[in-house]
Amino acid sequence: MKRNTILALLLALAATATAQSWSDAFYDALNADDYARQRTILAQWQRETPDDIDLHIARFNHYINSTMLAEGAAAARLADSAITVIDTAISHYPDRLDLRFGKIYFLGQIMRWQSFGDEILLTLDRSEHTGHRWQFPNFDQGGRILIVEGVQDYLYTLFNSGQPADDGTGKAAAAATTAPAPDAMPQIRRIAHRAAQLFPSEPAFLSALAYTYIAEADYKTALHHLKRAEQLAPNDPAILQQLVDVYTRMKDKKSAAQYRERLQNL
Repeated sequence: MKRNTILALLLALAATATAQSWSDAFYDALNADDYARQRTILAQWQRETPDDIDLHIARFNHYINSTMLAEGAAAARLADSAITVIDTAISHYPDRLDLRFGKIYFLGQIMRWQSFGDEILLTLDRSEHTGHRWQFPNFDQGGRILIVEGVQDYLYTLFNSGQPADDGTGKAAAAATTAPAPDAMPQIRRIAHRAAQLFPSEPAFLSALAYTYIAEADYKTALHHLKRAEQLAPNDPAILQQLVDVYTRMKDKKSAAQYRERLQNL
């Protein structure tokens, strides 16, 4: 598997003065690809401060990078270990959003789309429970902004999880245009539906939900969600383009022309 070095920087550190020396030593070893040294530091750190949140984060990053260097069954075992570590951290610190985002991001990297969707839904449920009050080190904006933008990014990941989409001519479209992987499409609907319930003023979630119905040729349901999105964002070009597409597929030339004209006049 290809290594993704930015994963080591994904989770924010909020170390105490005592733990900072362990963090510095560990990430020096991580950057040097010295896995034996990483294991030694983690073992010593575990003996000294076993409940330190930054120890959990460091262990998670250790397994992530090990996973990216492995292949096949070995990579799967290391990925499972990484998930076990971050699950333990989340159980101790359930309102640390960086931990949850780190796990979600990693699940996307290893393309476990069912688990990816499950974790996003758990995060949305927790956000509702806490009133969107999250702990996120070194970030001073509200938790609602974090969760809305985070889920939008994860939906984008799902939209682009598959192969280049067919442009209708039997050939692959431009590389920038991709279709969701088959097992990613159900996750888009689950996430968009829950997020639209939780954040009814956010048109992006309604647009994503409509997308899943367009893919099934259920244009009536897609139109229902798109009209709601249009009310929230009447000049959003992505939503207007979806409406053009739906009316075109429904062979409603008049409505398609009206929305096409609005799109062109923006």
